[in-house]
Amino acid sequence: MFTTIQNKIRTTGRRFGRPDLLFWTLPYLMVLIFIGTIAQKSMGLHDAQSMFFSSFYFKWEGIPMPAGYSVLAFMTINLTCKFLFLSQWKKSKIGIHIIHLSVILLLVGGLLTALTAKEGFIPLREGQTRQEIMTFANIPDNRDDLRELPFSLTLNNFRREVYPGTNMPKEYESRVTINDGDITWPAIISMNEPLRYGGYTFYQSSTVRDKDGEPISILSVVTNRGWIFPYVSGVLLAFGLIYHTAWRMRYP
Repeated sequence: MFTTIQNKIRTTGRRFGRPDLLFWTLPYLMVLIFIGTIAQKSMGLHDAQSMFFSSFYFKWEGIPMPAGYSVLAFMTINLTCKFLFLSQWKKSKIGIHIIHLSVILLLVGGLLTALTAKEGFIPLREGQTRQEIMTFANIPDNRDDLRELPFSLTLNNFRREVYPGTNMPKEYESRVTINDGDITWPAIISMNEPLRYGGYTFYQSSTVRDKDGEPISILSVVTNRGWIFPYVSGVLLAFGLIYHTAWRMRYP
C-alpha cells in the first residue's frame, strides 16, 4: 500500500515537473505582461494590475483565463516537482541544484508577497504625528477605510531637492521619530533609504503641497511577510554559481 502511494506521488511529480510545461508557460506570461501593460492606458495602472497580475484569473470575452497569481503558482509547482523528482543527485550537479532551489525560493517569496503584502501611504506635515495608513483607493475623509499602525510616526523635518532649473525631484528626505509606547528614537527615510520597523517598510514616495503651499511628505507603507526570500535566494544563487564554477574548473 505504501509503495503504491509512493509510486503515484513519484509519477504525478514527474508529470508536473516536465520542462516543456515551463517552456509553454513563459510565452503565455510574456503575452500576459504585454496585454496588462497595454491595458494600463485605458484602465489605469491600479485596475490593470489588479485584473491581470494581482488575481488568479481574468475574463476575456467571457472566458476565464489564468492571471498572474495562477501563472506564478504553476511555475513554482513545476520547478519544485522538477527539483524533487527529476533532478540527478550527483556531486557534479550540486551547484545546479542550489541555483534551482534559489529560483524556487524566489518564486515562493513572490507568491507569498503577492498574496499577503499590504500597502498604503501616510501623508505628514512637519510637526504632525500619524498612526493611520491610508489605502490608495480610499477617500481620506472616510475613516472606515484607514488602517492603524501599532506605533506612530512624527515628521520632524522634510527636505526636498530638485535638479537646477527644473521641478524634477532629485531627492526627498523625511526625518521622523518613531513612537512605540515608551520607546522613541529618530530615523531618516529618503528616496534610497527606506525605514524598516515592526514588520513594516516605509519608503519616501513623493511630496505634495497643501492649499497653503506647505509641503507634505508622502510615505509609502508596505507590510510583506515574504521580504526575506529574495535575500536568501540571492545568497543561494551566488553560492551555487561559485560552487558550480569551481567544480567545472577542477573537473573540466
